[in-house]
Amino acid sequence: MAITEFSKKYHERMFPGYVSKFLETDPEFIERFDNFAFDEVVNSDNLDDHTRMIAILAALVVHNA
Repeated sequence: MAITEFSKKYHERMFPGYVSKFLETDPEFIERFDNFAFDEVVNSDNLDDHTRMIAILAALVVHNA
């Protein structure tokens, strides 16, 4: 699995210039996380960016991520 192009672009839009250390230490995790948070979730509803990010963070907290 690779990080999708959409996920890369959306991640850069939300966090300009940020590169996670997980990309080096756990690339499989960051591929799954970025594709989930910055592609699958953002393409599933008509939420504004702020509300969408709050929903993503809430889901991760609930699941002890």
